[in-house]
Amino acid sequence: MGLFNSNTVTRNGNIITIHSLQNNHSVNDFIRQMHGGYKKAGYEEFIIQFDNIPVCFPNAAVPIAGIIDFFRQQGVVIEGKSYKENLQAILTPYELPFHESELSRALGKIWKFQTSNDVYKIQTAIINELRRTDIFASGVLEGIEWSINEIMDNVLNHADTSCGFVMGQIHPNSKHVAFTIYDAGIGIYNSLKNSIHAPRSNADALTLCIKAGVTRDKKIGQGNGMHGLFSLIQEGNGRLVITSGRNAYQYINGHSAITNDVHLYPANQCLSTTIDFQLDYSQNISIDKVLTFNGKTFDFTNLYADNLENEKGELVFKIAELAEGTGTREAALRLKNEIINLMKTKSQIAVLDFVGISVVTSSFIDELVAKLLVELGLFQFNRYIKLANMSDLLQQTLQKSVIQRIIDEYK
Repeated sequence: MGLFNSNTVTRNGNIITIHSLQNNHSVNDFIRQMHGGYKKAGYEEFIIQFDNIPVCFPNAAVPIAGIIDFFRQQGVVIEGKSYKENLQAILTPYELPFHESELSRALGKIWKFQTSNDVYKIQTAIINELRRTDIFASGVLEGIEWSINEIMDNVLNHADTSCGFVMGQIHPNSKHVAFTIYDAGIGIYNSLKNSIHAPRSNADALTLCIKAGVTRDKKIGQGNGMHGLFSLIQEGNGRLVITSGRNAYQYINGHSAITNDVHLYPANQCLSTTIDFQLDYSQNISIDKVLTFNGKTFDFTNLYADNLENEKGELVFKIAELAEGTGTREAALRLKNEIINLMKTKSQIAVLDFVGISVVTSSFIDELVAKLLVELGLFQFNRYIKLANMSDLLQQTLQKSVIQRIIDEYK
């Protein structure tokens, strides 16, 4: 029952304690302790526990969740319990259809996906949550939506594994998002080694995979997923780390590098792949540049926005259907963020349709309409925003809120 020390994870017999989830160093340490307990000491049952962990980032939590799932599939019993929801998800990731209700708050959760329908529902929920949480610069949401859909799809088509794992976080104070997608599959090198690209080594495969048109089979994919993500990171001056096998490709602060022979993986047949990226969402990006492959531009279609359009080409926001209630300022703020983000995407007039709503609180109408008027200015508001189906009571509530808001802003 000796104690095996490492920086972020320790093992005492078959009890593994995770002390930190601040960066991907925890992943190597966790694999090292699993190997030490399973392969060397011969344990077939483990208990996972967590130290006092103040923060949990995707590039640590998601791979560990995937590695635990991998060992369980090998027959290893792994148990544990945490009273913190984000830590418990490492032991028991969210899955569909069991956690369908959790899609309304999809960020900050580790999701296990196994089908193309899972990919669609999870990435749609993540983008909807981002859209409501803060205001994004032009092109950013579209780039993120396209990229995570492509990378998650790559897992199902190329990793030779039954599932993948994804987690997204938003940090409004620093205006950046963080995403990690992990699979315990065959790895990028094994996926490409028999293709026409024939990488010479694992490191070579990592540099190849971000180039346009690189795929193991053109019948399955066009090879634009990783290249599109790399273009997004370049355009947004973000951070990208691709880890597979013993190597990692890094693009940080505009510089590329390969780190060699420093990473661990769960088993010889499971080189695994981790896609970890971060992006400043306050800086505009050109979605046309991101989605240009071999000189041809891929047309991005926002189906969600298209479904809101009326016959005049206006975006109609039915408040009764879209708002998470009409009684709180938070509900109004989340809806207002969505409206502004979609208006940026489509550059169209927005109709705020209050059909079916007879009463709202002053704080709701102040946040949704009065503050929007002040933020846009009277002329821009009149140009781009229409109000429809407001009862006399709603109009009176709005008029009072607008007057009070203008007084507060300019006194």
